[in-house]
Amino acid sequence: MSKTFDQLAQYRDFDWSSWTAWVSLSSVSPEDIPALPGAYVISTVAPIARAASSDELGILDIGEAGEGAATLRGRLERFRRCATDRGQTGHMAGWRYAFFRFDRHFPLSSLRVRWSVTPSKQTANELEGRLLLTYLLRYGELPPLNYKFNWSAFESLGWDAFDDPSVFARR
Repeated sequence: MSKTFDQLAQYRDFDWSSWTAWVSLSSVSPEDIPALPGAYVISTVAPIARAASSDELGILDIGEAGEGAATLRGRLERFRRCATDRGQTGHMAGWRYAFFRFDRHFPLSSLRVRWSVTPSKQTANELEGRLLLTYLLRYGELPPLNYKFNWSAFESLGWDAFDDPSVFARR
């Protein structure tokens, strides 16, 4: 059991050391968002009740961005476009936000974003996977606007690290 906990120690808390500060999603200028690969987190300013405990950061979506049109700037602009124009496609979390009318509970003006630039899409994918695993271990489910899980963190640890049910126990 201690080997499992040692393996998972890095996933117990969010490490924001390489991340920007939170900025308002609705007012950040596209030019201030890097046109580079990276991972991003969109949250609201209020806590959100989750399966295992309350998410005090209010995380709604954890995502990753690559190159070309899918950089951090491109992905966050697509989220904004989809979130503000119901039926618009191009970002599933933004589409879900608008389609399921998340704005009734989390107005666009209450959303904030932070990001971490990475050297490549692969590194961004790995960072997104670590964040999603941390979120899952902490709250017992994915953030509300994430609809699929990034398995990279599970695969890098090995599936047997999760055989012990206490890994997912309340803290």
